[in-house]
Order: sequence, then structure tokens, then C-alpha cells
Amino acid sequence: MNLIKRLIASMTALITGFTFLLTAAFQGGTGLGFDKKAELDLTSDFLAGMESFIDEAVADKWSVGFAKNELTPDDYDEENYYLGGYLKFPACNATGVIDELWVKAVVLDDNSGRGAVAFAWIDAIGLMNGDVKLIREKLTDIIGKEGIVSVNVGVTHTHTAVDTQGIWGTLPETGKNEKYMNALVEKTADAIRTAYETRSEGTLYYASGNYKNFFTDGRGPRSYDENIHLFRFVPDDSAKREILISNFGAHPVYIEWDNTKLSADYPYYLSKAVEEKYDADFIFIQGAIGGTIHGGLNASNGITGETDVERITQYGELIADAFAELIAKAEPVEPVLNVAHRQVEVKVDNFIFRLVERTGITSAKGYSDDGEIKMTTEIGYAEIGENIKIIMMPGEAFPEIIYGGFSTAESSFNGTEYPYPALNTLFDEDDEVLTFGLCNDAIGYIVPDHDYNSKESHEMISVGPEAASTLSKAFIELIGEYN
Repeated sequence: MNLIKRLIASMTALITGFTFLLTAAFQGGTGLGFDKKAELDLTSDFLAGMESFIDEAVADKWSVGFAKNELTPDDYDEENYYLGGYLKFPACNATGVIDELWVKAVVLDDNSGRGAVAFAWIDAIGLMNGDVKLIREKLTDIIGKEGIVSVNVGVTHTHTAVDTQGIWGTLPETGKNEKYMNALVEKTADAIRTAYETRSEGTLYYASGNYKNFFTDGRGPRSYDENIHLFRFVPDDSAKREILISNFGAHPVYIEWDNTKLSADYPYYLSKAVEEKYDADFIFIQGAIGGTIHGGLNASNGITGETDVERITQYGELIADAFAELIAKAEPVEPVLNVAHRQVEVKVDNFIFRLVERTGITSAKGYSDDGEIKMTTEIGYAEIGENIKIIMMPGEAFPEIIYGGFSTAESSFNGTEYPYPALNTLFDEDDEVLTFGLCNDAIGYIVPDHDYNSKESHEMISVGPEAASTLSKAFIELIGEYN
């Protein structure tokens, strides 16, 4: 009965919205009807980061705070909450809950007087830059040199959470639930504010380790970050919990495709295992997962569960166990924190992305600029301690853009070389290079220009064939200002 209702609703929406879709398709194909760049306010609620970088610590201690808020809707039997992540016809409404959805926030401050930096990661498929800016707008009273100078919001990219982008509903209607999105903005801002207000002094530790077999790459040239990165904050106040922050790249896509219940996928079970094993607060920050980078949920890693939940539970426990090795070898990090951001204009050549923008179902906003259709996104760069470098990338970046291993000209799709070096080559050999993916914007897959094939599934969910080189160029210019 539920499937029949979904089919009827989908067909009705398509029929009643046919003229609107036709208009959107015409504008998407021709580029007509877009606002001009000069007519838009593109810098509102963008944060550039710190005014200056430092090389040596000013203070002896870090100050770090953590907070979280639950995002699981409790009225899914009364409201429409579309599941975001899998393109289905008819669109799929949530019918239950497997596990909870959360937003978790951590705020770092090196106590140098240049401001704190916030990171909030949400159990969701993606969040557009316009929605990130709405969250920042809620924090204007604590944003600035005397408060927070950088607010970064990303997603774990679970494919079984509530649609937060709008593209998994019934076209031409948005898949976003307005009440849910308003709550998400409020709860994310609240978590950041609470993390900021509850900072405590202590020592930050860091370690990384190669766990190549924990991950796989689903598309050539088979390149990915083989490491799990772990920060451990130990507060001076023994009454307060430690905070663990982990970064690695793996798609949370292990709940069955035909599932209709909400789930954060493996990040939930990883968090549960970490909190139980280490009695610590925990935030997982997704990495560079274009490609597609998946987890190694196979028997060789001890993943033998018969159900999806059993398998992702075991995967979470596997990674949590690896943290013990990292904690044992972690070393103190000097309290030095540098952060800078830049807005970047990317060309939108993909008709599907243009169509989605023209329908208004997402908060993405394209504009006309000298005869080209573009949109504005963000990149970021952070330094923690002496040799930890963090690349903050929008969308799902193919890892070779950061870590190398590009297709050669002979093996690439269009027979050329990628025009820029891998971004990790911009740093010293002993530097640790991390990627915070899907950070501050979800602009789809970022495919190296020379491997961009518009008939591939990844390219269908991408702004176009020049996004990768545009972002590479912008990042190189950004760090060139500080190095």
C-alpha cells in the first residue's frame, strides 16, 4: 500500500509540474533566466579565517570543547521525510528508525587570541553552502576575532538519513522537509555554541596509521588515503571526558538499497563503540571519498555478520579497536592553529546540476557571468601544530587530487595529463595531510578533468569537467598566500 501511495504521489507531482519542469529544463540547457553575478550577495556569512598565521605557540595549552544534538525525527509517521542518498522512483519516505542521527561539534582554540575554529559534522547525505551559511547566521554574536573565526560544517554522507539537499524527493517538489531543516540549522548552531562555551584547557595528541585493508576504491585509478587519523584531547580537569576526533574516507552505504528506515550507517556504530571503549566524546569527520571509496567490510577484516546492521557494527568496532594502537603512539601537538578560507567560482556545465538548480529544490544558487553559468563554493586550509595540514574540500573529491596516483595521459578518458600536481606535494614529506571532505558544501563528485566522462554515474552528480582543476588552482593560490 505504501508503494502504491508513493507511485501515485510521484506521478501526480510529475504531471502537475510538467510545465515548470519544461521551463527549468529550457533554462538549464540554454543558460537563460539565471541571475547575473552582480545582482547576488555572494559574500554574506562567508568567513575568511584568521588574519595572520603563526609558526610558534603563544600559549601552553589548547582549549577544546565538544557538544552534540540528536537529529532523528520522532514524527516520521506524520510527516514526509524523504531518505537522501539513493535515486528511487517513486521517492522513498522514512518509515522507521534503525539508529539515531546526530550533529556533533568540536571547537579548537590555540589560545593565541586570534579566535577559535569550529567543526560540525552531521549524519546526512549532504549540505549545500547556502544552508551552511544559515547556520553561521545563527552564530553572528560569537563570530569574530574575540570568538569563532571559522565555522565549518560537513556531513558523514550516510545514504539513509533525511534528505538535506532536496534532490531525493518527488520532482519538481523539493525533498527537503522545511521543519526538519529549520531544526537542523538550529541544533547545529546550538551544538557549535555549546562546544565553544564549554571549552576547557588541556593537551592535544595526534597519531595516524596505515590501515589500507580497511578501505577499497570502486573506480580507477584506485587511489585513496590509506590512513586513519586520530586526535585525542585530554582536559586538565579530570572530571571532564576526553574528546576523540577521527578522520578517514569511506562511504556509509551499507544499509540495503530497498531499506526505508533512517540510519547513520557505520558512523553511528563507530561512535557507539568508541564511547563505550574509551569513555570519550567522539566526532567522525569524513574524508576524500570520490571514486568511490568504501569500507573494507569483508571476511579478511573479520566482518562476518549476516545482516547489514551486524556488519556495520563489526566495522565500527574494528576501527574503534584500531584507535587503541593510535592512542598508544600519539604525540602531543603544539598549540598552533592556523585557518584560512577562500570562495571559489566553479563553472556549472552539467545539465542535471543546472536543472536541479533551476527547479529550486536545493539551496544551490547558480548565476550568469560573462556568458557562463557558475556557482560559488568554498575551500579551506588549516594547520594544526607543526606538521598537520588539513585540506577542506567541498563535495566528494577524488582522492588522487590530494594524494596523487592520477591516470596517465594514455590511460585517462580524454588522453591528457591532469594540469596540476597532487595537493599533498605542496607540503614537506614529513607533513601529515588530511582531507575534510564534503566540507561547507555538497557540490557532488569532483572528478579529475582528464578522467571526466559525462556518461559515468559519478559525473552525472557533478557540476562539470573543470571543477577539480578550478579547486586545485584555488587551493594552490590560497596556501601560497601563507607559505
